[in-house]
Order: sequence, then C-alpha cells, then structure tokens
Amino acid sequence: MDAYRWLFRPILFGIDAECAHRATLAACRAAGRVPLLRGALTRHFAFDDPRLRTRVAGIDFPNPIALAAGFDKNGVAIETLASAGFGALEVGSISVRASAGNPARPRLFRLPLDEALLVYYGVPNDGAQVVAERLARSRPGVPVGVSLVETNTGRAAPLERVIEELVEAARPFAVLADYLVLNLNCPNTGSGVNPLHAPANLRRMLECMRGIERLPPVFLKFIAPSEPPAIDAILLAVDTYEFVNGFILNVVPRRPCAGMRTPGADYEHLPGSITGMPLRPLACELLRIWYPRIDRKRHVLVGVGGVASAEDAYRMMRLGASLVQVLTALAYRGPALVKRIKQGLCRLLERDGLRDISQAVGADHPLRA
Repeated sequence: MDAYRWLFRPILFGIDAECAHRATLAACRAAGRVPLLRGALTRHFAFDDPRLRTRVAGIDFPNPIALAAGFDKNGVAIETLASAGFGALEVGSISVRASAGNPARPRLFRLPLDEALLVYYGVPNDGAQVVAERLARSRPGVPVGVSLVETNTGRAAPLERVIEELVEAARPFAVLADYLVLNLNCPNTGSGVNPLHAPANLRRMLECMRGIERLPPVFLKFIAPSEPPAIDAILLAVDTYEFVNGFILNVVPRRPCAGMRTPGADYEHLPGSITGMPLRPLACELLRIWYPRIDRKRHVLVGVGGVASAEDAYRMMRLGASLVQVLTALAYRGPALVKRIKQGLCRLLERDGLRDISQAVGADHPLRA
C-alpha cells in the first residue's frame, strides 16, 4: 500500500499548502536528529545501482535525480532528505541578507487536477551566513548545491548591486557547497535586474565571481530563451569563464498554460509561477533546442519541470539533460517517488541496451557525437 497517497497526503492536503510545506520540513528536520530513524528511512528508500552513477562537472553523483531548490530553503533537513535516495540536494535560494519573502498570503497554491503548484514565496531565507554555518555542521553523504539569488526587497536594484549581492552570497559557500547555482531571474520576486538582458552584463557578473577563491562548479539558472540567437549570445558570454559548467533551464509558461485541466478561472487571478506537470512539454522542448548548441565538453544541462516518473526523467536525459531535478511531484506522489524513478531508469536502460545512464544523455539527438 502507498502510505503517502492514502494516509499522509490527505492530511497534508487538508491544510494550507504553505503550512503543509512547513510541517513536512519540520518533520524531516526532527527525523534527522534521530540516527536510528534516519537509518530506517535510508533502508526503506534504498535503491542503488552502479548504472545510475554519473560524473558531472567533476562531481560524482550516485544517481542523476536531484532535489530542486525550493523545498529546503535553509538547509535545515538535508541529512533526512538525503535518506530518500536523491543523487544531490539543492538548498535555497539563498540571498546574502535574510528575507521574509513576499508579504502577501497565501503564497503557495495547489492545482491538483494538473499535479501542479502556484509558487509566490519570494525566496524567503535565513541569509547566506546563517545557512553556511548550518551546512558546515551537516553530513548528508551526497553532493549539495546552493542556489543563490539577490535579496528580495520588492524594489528594483541597479545591476551593480545585484552583482555585489550574488558575489557576497557566494563567498561563504565556496568551500562548503559541491556546486553553486546563480538564480538569475527568479520569477517569484519583483526586484532586481536580469543580467541576461545584455551579454555584457552577464560577463561583468561572471568576472566578479571569478575573484572568489576556491570557487566550486557554477550552474546558471534562468528563464531560458528558445531562440537560437539568444541562446548563442549567452553561450558566447560565458565562453571564457571555465567555472561555469552548465545551465538549469527554467520554464515559466504563459497563462493560461496550454493543456491544463484546471480551468483558467480557478488560477489566473492568483500570483506566482506554475510548477509541476504542465511545464514538462516546454522543459523538454528547451532541452531539445539547447543541447545541440552547447559545447558538451564544457557544459551540461540540468532538466527541471514536471518530472513525475522514470519515463519523464529518461525523456529529459535522452534530450540532453545530464541531471534531472524533481520537486512538485513529491507533494503529490510522496518521497518514494525517487526510488521508483531510479528503479524505472534501470529498466529503461535494459530495454534500450545501454550500459549506464551517461549513454542515455542526448541519445535522441542523431548528431550528439
């Protein structure tokens, strides 16, 4: 029996979505303080297969399924989350200064007909120094990434201030994180300047990042363009910055989002960005467009948006994703989803006669070699 579907989800879905998120995170945090319980969770969700191991940006991942930023915003429960079998955990997004996020409530809405959410948190977090001190005490046993963003003040900031904030937020994590993510145009805040608006702005930001000692691999996360000239401009701008190892292609669909079961009248008046299953076709299309254009000796793609099964993850990897992130589907399908995805990936590798997961990356592109 699926205990999450029949027991825990009805309880969680019976309360406000943000309260349910906080309650789940608090339970994970409490479980992490009890080694016996954490060990029991690890055994329950255990599924390891050498075919799923992969090396990306010089980092060894036990499997390619990562927890996306947004669930554990402050790194309070990463030991427990690691016990669910993720190949990596992404904390954040974190700003250099603490932020309460967007003041309006509610800030999180469920769209159950589509297994989707509307997110309008506005990146609340405890601030870079506090989270860094917390991570320094943790031992999750899997790679940990930290997503960084400018502080959400609700007011637009000049480019110089945006760059300064990202650099200062990165410094405490340089020796702690396995990789950093620069969240360049978060759709849940109204502040700041998008460095992608001009290649020169992106280069200015990366030039400042280059001055950080012991900088780990860096991934750029942004609302990804699909037009080849815009893609090539970004790739050219990052070309001389060897610490930029890849891209997380964020998707923000227009409203009403095509193909949704939820009537537009039920959500069009609500704030926030759509996450979950409705994003999957758009996310796959971005991977299909971006993969042939990147230098695959230097850069990788991270797929995110609507992953709810092994087939979803495998499709993204065959389109060019080296890692795949999940988040929204966990609210609807529970933590056992990670194990099911990994088991399914092994079956799909066997079906296609592939030796390991790295052989699947880009397999749907005839010219990937």
